[in-house]
Amino acid sequence: MNDTTIPKIPQSMNRKDFMKHVGMSVGGILLLNCLQACTGSEIPDPMQPGNTGVDFTLDLNAAAGNALNNGGGFVVSVANKVIVARSQDKSTFFAVQSNCTHENFQLTFQGNNNQFNCGLHGSNFQTSGAVANGPATSALKRYNTSFDASANTIRIFE
Repeated sequence: MNDTTIPKIPQSMNRKDFMKHVGMSVGGILLLNCLQACTGSEIPDPMQPGNTGVDFTLDLNAAAGNALNNGGGFVVSVANKVIVARSQDKSTFFAVQSNCTHENFQLTFQGNNNQFNCGLHGSNFQTSGAVANGPATSALKRYNTSFDASANTIRIFE
């Protein structure tokens, strides 16, 4: 026979100890969030991993993509969290994440100056996703585009 000692597992925890542990855990989480907010740095979106797997196609003949037939037009794909825009001269398409890196507000595209704009606090981003002016300090994620003129579709992908 093997003579091993099995560690004893506590049978139960009383309510007072349980509530004390829960309270300390919640307090610790709140403290960390408060400290993060006081640093002034932006909090990354936990739902936006490095590789989102974005790969979709917009039909410019359909109502959902029709605005991209015009120079300076843009479309927001809410499901994919991407804003797609077309340059004023219609030569180029741009695709970046649709929400501002400052406070996650949905962006628009200003075709007259080829910039993505956050209407909440006035941050502007270049078509490359780089910050043109703050308060945002982090660049937007940029996506690749591929235009099929014969089908009048645009593919947005990583």
